[in-house]
Amino acid sequence: MEAALVDEVLACLPTNRTLFHYYKDQYATYLLQRVLNKNGPLSMQQLKQSSCKQLLEKPFVREILHTTGTQKVEAWHLENASVTDMHHYVLTLGKWGNRYGGAQTSRPGHNLVLQLNLPESLDAEFQRITGNAMNELTSRNHPQSKKRTATLAWARLDINFDSDEVLIEEIQSDLIRLLEQMKVQAQTGKNDGSNHFNWRGDTIPCQPMLNYCEKVAGAQKKIWAEAMLAACLWFIHNELGISKVFYNRFETGNQMKNIDWCLPPRSLYTDLPEKFCFNLTEEAPCFIREDRKVRRKLNRIQNPQWYLLTI
Repeated sequence: MEAALVDEVLACLPTNRTLFHYYKDQYATYLLQRVLNKNGPLSMQQLKQSSCKQLLEKPFVREILHTTGTQKVEAWHLENASVTDMHHYVLTLGKWGNRYGGAQTSRPGHNLVLQLNLPESLDAEFQRITGNAMNELTSRNHPQSKKRTATLAWARLDINFDSDEVLIEEIQSDLIRLLEQMKVQAQTGKNDGSNHFNWRGDTIPCQPMLNYCEKVAGAQKKIWAEAMLAACLWFIHNELGISKVFYNRFETGNQMKNIDWCLPPRSLYTDLPEKFCFNLTEEAPCFIREDRKVRRKLNRIQNPQWYLLTI
């Protein structure tokens, strides 16, 4: 998308912090509520025939729906989920790319970036242990937040308001990888009988770092990708007002973005969208099909496919 459009979107959206609260599998209730709000109250049989039928197998969803008896299911029924282990995040926005390409975008131009940030309290604890903010130790060549200091993950979005489409180009986390690497170094130092380990010139205490990684990475590793995609869909639906969401499939996305080495985790571009009820499609986003230069690249790809969600 054009840089001016990204700037316009950034200018139109709230500038204050946006809190995002998430518990494991919350996406299931969110998507089912979207279906029910769109189609009205539905019977269990109708839900089983919907595009979100796989979500009915979630134990907590089954428990909620069991309480409805034989009556039709309404969106508000799904607000009665028993919530445990709520995670708290802050959403921020950024900009990524350039007009010439080479920034791992499917077409030359810019992406809007949605960033999922940890609470300041967790970064303050990290700083007490390491002397650095989290974002100071992750890659500065990636779109981390400029407003917050602990970016857990981000998603890059290419948007076309004329066709009411969004392409989720990428979902990624540097922070999980950083914490796992630091945990290995801390454990190695401890096993060698040392109280400290060296990390990029800094001396860091082993046990406090191990405790921190166990607490933060241990919890976030299981949920960060799910929380990031859930935040993405909430943002696309409610802030951008768009309902047609494409998501790069592993092979097609890598070829469109010219990624030949250091490939991303396959599961982020297969298992994750499938879990969220995206369906495979050979339909390309309109702004990909109608761009002559990009279409030439697309024509060289054998059997290009994307994931698509239209709930």
